[in-house]
Amino acid sequence: MDTERTEAIVLRHQSVTESSLIVTWFTREFGRVRTLAKGARRPKSPFRGKLDLFYHDEIVFLRSRRSDLHILHDCFLANPHAKFRDTVEALTAASYVGELVELVTAMEDPNPKMFDLLSAALDALETARGRASVLIWFELQLLTAAGWAPKWNVHGAANRMLDSLAVASVEGARRVRLNEKQVLEVRTTLWSFWDEHIGKTPRSRKLLTETLPR
Repeated sequence: MDTERTEAIVLRHQSVTESSLIVTWFTREFGRVRTLAKGARRPKSPFRGKLDLFYHDEIVFLRSRRSDLHILHDCFLANPHAKFRDTVEALTAASYVGELVELVTAMEDPNPKMFDLLSAALDALETARGRASVLIWFELQLLTAAGWAPKWNVHGAANRMLDSLAVASVEGARRVRLNEKQVLEVRTTLWSFWDEHIGKTPRSRKLLTETLPR
């Protein structure tokens, strides 16, 4: 087996035995990958406290020659993004961006720019300031990184706000203040484009609108 090392963010995990987990990561060098974390659920496992959702780690895995399920060999915690456990709003925002990444990526299709976008968005979303704007910014940047740079069929305020966020940095997006009406208008335009071109509506979108209206 070849040994690979990379930065990685936990997108999901699931139990497969009484002691082990399958972890889906988004990595800088290899895109979306799955690893088997043997014994991760045992109390004295070296993986304990390192594999929760949205944790930013450095991982070492052994590449399988038979399938896309590799073996997690080592894991070093870089950022647990602990504040996502403080409120439903923060956790919902993180879940939403994680699901978007899964919807636009194929397994093991490297996209370092997309990894950096996800990392920056998760860092920004830990605080409530500008969260709605950051989510819109991330969705715009993600579409561009995935090869679907949006072209709007509408004009007016929503178009101007979308164009402004599309060229902003994440810190610039955090400074944008949108009222509830503006958020609704921008999301309607953006999500119509997403549904038409991606064809996969995020399951977490409904919860997002209920918990984070602005």
